[in-house]
Amino acid sequence: MPLCCRLCFSWDSSGGGGTTPIKADIVGSVSSSLPDSFTHNPFSGLNMVTVNLRATTVAAVLTVLADQTTATCPSRFSWENNVLTKAAINSTNNAELFDFGPVEGTPASSKIIGGIPRPRCKTFPGDPLWPSNSVWNLLNLTLGGALIKTVPLAAPCYSDWPQYDAAQCEYVKTNWNRPQLHVEDPTSAMFPLWQGQTCMPLDHPSQIYDNCTLGGYASYSVAVTKVSQIQLALNFARATNIRLVVKNTGHDFADKSMGAGSLSIWTHKLKDIQYIPDYTCNGHSGPALKLGSGVETEEVYQAAEAHNVTVVGGECRTVGMAGGYIAGGGHSPMSSLVGMGADQVLSLDVVLPNGRFVTASQSSYPDLFWALRGGGGSTYGVVTSVTVKAYPQIPVSTLGFVFGTSPNVTADTFWAGVEAYTTYFDTFTAVGAYGYWLIVNIGPGQFFFSMNPLWGGNMTLAQFQPLIQPFLDDLANLGISIDPVWNEYPSLYQAHSGTFPPENVGGADNRAASRLFPKDNFINPTKRNETMAAVRYAVEAGGILIGYNIRAAPNSAVNQTNSVNPAWRETTGFFILAAAWPADASPAVIQAQSNILTNDWMARWRQVSPGAGSYLSEGDINEPNWQQSFYGSHYPRLLQLKKKYDPTGLFYAHTAVGSEDWEVEGQLPGLPTQNGRLCKKP
Repeated sequence: MPLCCRLCFSWDSSGGGGTTPIKADIVGSVSSSLPDSFTHNPFSGLNMVTVNLRATTVAAVLTVLADQTTATCPSRFSWENNVLTKAAINSTNNAELFDFGPVEGTPASSKIIGGIPRPRCKTFPGDPLWPSNSVWNLLNLTLGGALIKTVPLAAPCYSDWPQYDAAQCEYVKTNWNRPQLHVEDPTSAMFPLWQGQTCMPLDHPSQIYDNCTLGGYASYSVAVTKVSQIQLALNFARATNIRLVVKNTGHDFADKSMGAGSLSIWTHKLKDIQYIPDYTCNGHSGPALKLGSGVETEEVYQAAEAHNVTVVGGECRTVGMAGGYIAGGGHSPMSSLVGMGADQVLSLDVVLPNGRFVTASQSSYPDLFWALRGGGGSTYGVVTSVTVKAYPQIPVSTLGFVFGTSPNVTADTFWAGVEAYTTYFDTFTAVGAYGYWLIVNIGPGQFFFSMNPLWGGNMTLAQFQPLIQPFLDDLANLGISIDPVWNEYPSLYQAHSGTFPPENVGGADNRAASRLFPKDNFINPTKRNETMAAVRYAVEAGGILIGYNIRAAPNSAVNQTNSVNPAWRETTGFFILAAAWPADASPAVIQAQSNILTNDWMARWRQVSPGAGSYLSEGDINEPNWQQSFYGSHYPRLLQLKKKYDPTGLFYAHTAVGSEDWEVEGQLPGLPTQNGRLCKKP
């Protein structure tokens, strides 16, 4: 059984030190025993506001959020019709905590609740302005019990935590590297290095502290099941000046869902999938799928399989489709055929930073529609659902093989084999093929290559094998022998399930960077030689290379006028490079290796691909000139829209649009964790 989080709130009826616990489980079943009212502790900072919890007030908050049916295309999920209204807010005695922000494009207020001037830094636990327990309890009641006080996943391993449980600790330790463990937790993410490693399982190789603290984890999360809860949480965070983060699955290499002292919007429970056989709207006609924002890639593939269609999705099974995947652009085994994940979007439903719920499409909020498809997550709002184009079911053929250095294959021959593959990058992707592969340094002058797989979308084996055979002949002519494993599948779902290796996460002994190499880097012999020399240098020095032969195919059947990094439109080689260090490495060792990755290995890659870019969701957390690398020429417009829709900076994430105006305090150079106070730069 998965680890079950429990939470315990306390409120103070006198404003002093005596507390009575109100216990709630993960879905927030709250005790009905409440005082008539209480005033905030004067040291809580929100002493200008008297919070009323009389039963009639609480009932008003919970019952006025009736379904608001709105005609949209397609129709909204039932929980998307449960929206917050101005009338509902005005009917409470605590409207100042939950009121909407100004209409987008109008000046933002320079003050927070109680008329307090907005501080330079976000309110942090222990600050005078941090909400008292009574206020958190009010928020929980207003949310219908959806608020979760954070208990780190590994807390059962520590005897000073109430959740201490040896059996649960063993479960967490055993499953720590499985992504699903972190996906199903409201705050945990998959790369603990940027959390600060403040609560690793006991005896984990990367455990650096003997105790367990929250570190970069959010202080509280909202397990949302309806739109009104997102609206209430956003309005509350804006009014109280609390840092806000959004967690879908936690896959982003930079842990964008982390943030010390934050309130997190957890979208995991929004799992609805609706198949629309004939979506006719905004100039599109054909099958589509409407997806709740908690839906993961494998779930989308399964739904498409059930309806005999194909949908563009990620390579990793647990990636959240409507989260950072589409927001960052979204590469896919289908990209060489039909383009990026973001290209397939027909409409999105989103809660804006001001708390209002809108639909973004070609005809509604078109500038937001442009920005949400590639301009990065945690920036313009919280997407609740997305509608994507579906294609007919297609066959997929695959090839897997390995080769390496040996007594008969020198290092030079090995790299000649790798370069031979790159000469086919344009040929393969031009007809819809895709490659996912790995190169590892296994010793001085020794290397290993694994193809996992080479993928022929919409190809039978009879079509796929002749396409690939010239490359295999080149390997044979070099003296490189392989044992090819060919397969043909009737659908994308079956091919994906049968070929891609399982994910492994949770380690803090490495970090990665990436580069989108233009196709000319592999077509032009001089550029190809320079590119492969830079790649070989990094791998020989200890880098681990994960490579994709991929393109963002042009597709007239969808709207590709979006904010996807223009570098994707030019690439046929997306390379991820990881630097590793001992699991028990000191911060100084990690800083040194991190510096080598960014300023030596990747500097050479940037030098041979000037003006190209990197993939936002799988990029270097220390990427120089990240605005250009991650967003390209779109950045000025994206920043303008950020200021329009989020003038107070409610949403922040590392390397997200507008993040250059903020900093997390107390960070070591090259190790920008989210374990610190978020402040506006002076």
